[in-house]
Amino acid sequence: MLSAPRGDVDLGSTLGQLAVLPRDPTVRLAPGRFERATSTPEGPGGIALTWDDGPEVGIVGYGPGGRWLTDRAPGLLGRHDDVTGFEPVARPVRDLWRRHRGDRIARTGTLWHDLAWFVVQQRVSRTDAAAQWHRLVAALGTPVPGLPGLLAPPAPATVARLAYHDLHRCGIERQRADTLLRAAVAVHRLQHLVDGGAEPALSALRDVRGIGPWTAGCLATHTWGAPDEVILGDDGIPSLVAWVLAREPRADDARMLELLEPYRPHRYRVVRLAFLSGERPPRRGPRGRPHDIRRR
Repeated sequence: MLSAPRGDVDLGSTLGQLAVLPRDPTVRLAPGRFERATSTPEGPGGIALTWDDGPEVGIVGYGPGGRWLTDRAPGLLGRHDDVTGFEPVARPVRDLWRRHRGDRIARTGTLWHDLAWFVVQQRVSRTDAAAQWHRLVAALGTPVPGLPGLLAPPAPATVARLAYHDLHRCGIERQRADTLLRAAVAVHRLQHLVDGGAEPALSALRDVRGIGPWTAGCLATHTWGAPDEVILGDDGIPSLVAWVLAREPRADDARMLELLEPYRPHRYRVVRLAFLSGERPPRRGPRGRPHDIRRR
C-alpha cells in the first residue's frame, strides 16, 4: 500500500464529486473509503483510497491500469487545487467557504471514462442517465481484480465497434449514441494530453459532432479539475447559482456569469459551494417520468 499526506482536505466531499449518479457500477464511496474502477491507457484498472482521522491516505491500485492510477492519485486527492487567495468576504459565499474549507476539486485524468459518462448524461434527467450508464457498464464493462462488485467502463475500442442498436438496448437514443461512437474513435489520440492543460484535448474534442460547451465544461472541471471553469448550457446550474448567491429563482448563462465574475479565478469553486449548500431554487413544475426507449 502506498500513502500520501491528507492535508486539510475533506476527502468525503472532494471524492463525492465522482459518485453522483445512483447505482454507478464504477464507483463506491463510504465513510473513510473510496473505490473506483476505470479505463486507462494501460487497460482496465482500479484504485482504492482509505483514510481515518490520521494524516495519511492509503492508496492501492488494482489491475493492469493500477499503477497508472496510483501515479495520478494526488489529483483525486485535490493536491493540485490551490485555494490560496480564495477568501470571499461577502455572504453567502463567505459562510459557505467557512463550512466547506476542506472541499477541493478532484482531477481524475480518466478522459475516456469521464467523456462517456457525460455523453450519457447529455439532455436527459439524472434518473435516466443513471439507469442508462448502469446498463451500459453492466453489459460491456470489465471486472477489476480486487474490487468485487465494480466494473470498469468498456474501453473506447470496444465502444467504437458497437452499432446503434447495441446502445439502444441501454436506453441511449440515436443522437447520444452517435456522439458516443464518434467520441470512442477520437479519444485514443487524446488521452496522452490529460497530464497537461485541458485546452489542447478539449479543442480537439469540440471538433467531434455532439461534443459542445456543456460536455467540454464538465470535462474541464472533472478530468482536469479546473477551478475557474464555468459549465455552460446546463438546465439547472444557472438557476442554482442565482438562487444561492442572489435569491433569484431563475437565471440563464449570462446572469450566472455575471454573478460569478467577482470570484475569478475560482468560479467553479463557487458553483461547487452552491451545490454543497444543499439549497435548490423553487421547482417550476412536477418532475418528469423516467423515459425508456428500449422497446421502441
